[in-house]
Amino acid sequence: MEDRSLISFYIDKGDYEKAKDLIFGLLKENPYDISLYLNLALIEIREKNLKKAEEYAKQALSIDANHKGVWAVLGKIYHLKKEYSQAEKCYLQALKIDSAFVEVLVSYSELLIETGFVEKGLDILKYAQSLEPTNSLILQNEFYVNLYQMNYQKANESIRKLFSSTMDIENIYVLLILYEYNRSNFKKAYEYAKLAFKERPTDYNLLKIMEYLKMINSPLFFINRLASKISSELLYIIFVGISLILYLLKQYSALTIWSVFVLLISILSYLSTYIYRLIQYIKKIFTRVLNNKKF
Repeated sequence: MEDRSLISFYIDKGDYEKAKDLIFGLLKENPYDISLYLNLALIEIREKNLKKAEEYAKQALSIDANHKGVWAVLGKIYHLKKEYSQAEKCYLQALKIDSAFVEVLVSYSELLIETGFVEKGLDILKYAQSLEPTNSLILQNEFYVNLYQMNYQKANESIRKLFSSTMDIENIYVLLILYEYNRSNFKKAYEYAKLAFKERPTDYNLLKIMEYLKMINSPLFFINRLASKISSELLYIIFVGISLILYLLKQYSALTIWSVFVLLISILSYLSTYIYRLIQYIKKIFTRVLNNKKF
């Protein structure tokens, strides 16, 4: 495998140090290779080093100020830094060079939606989709918009389309986790998390998501799961309504019991995470003790 292919391989794998070593080696041979600087910027973005990513993108820009990819990456960096005005300028500059640059159209639509210009952002997303109807990036953003608007039927349709796109299956599983979690289907979300982790067993973030969903699915979180299916306003109305009825009926003992019951439930809901972690910690201790006895 040639060096440039290896760079992409290592970046996809998350082995950024090996990718950097190859890039720096190639830069010694060709210090004006824009793609190498963009790869370095991409790595730094993934490692959350946005300042360093910006430096590499600007180095690429100094080589060619009319490179649409450089403006796209620089726009993404400013976008992540929440420097929206700068990000917009970069996106528009990239689109000035190539008005049908789908990746930038999608990023620009994200920025507009994020900053409150929802209708304009959706119009741009629709335009991007008209250019490439099966583009996985467009379908992914379409999914996020539908999920945000709680239009679960359309969000589900977006996911179905993604199965026919070029998107990796593990990334589709991640979207399914979000989909089921937002619908309070925590058991299904956990199953998709396991499938995603099976595809990416070295992904620490997926592991943490899987552990969290496992915790949410434990019996301790029954009240939390139930509450997630009901709006906080409705819960408040139920509590006040029952309390008022008991008060008007002069059932003061029942009112006291009801109030104490709700208080205990609230405390249990608040402490459930700590109780769960304590139980898991005790289980680990017992497992170690039993294993030591065996040997």
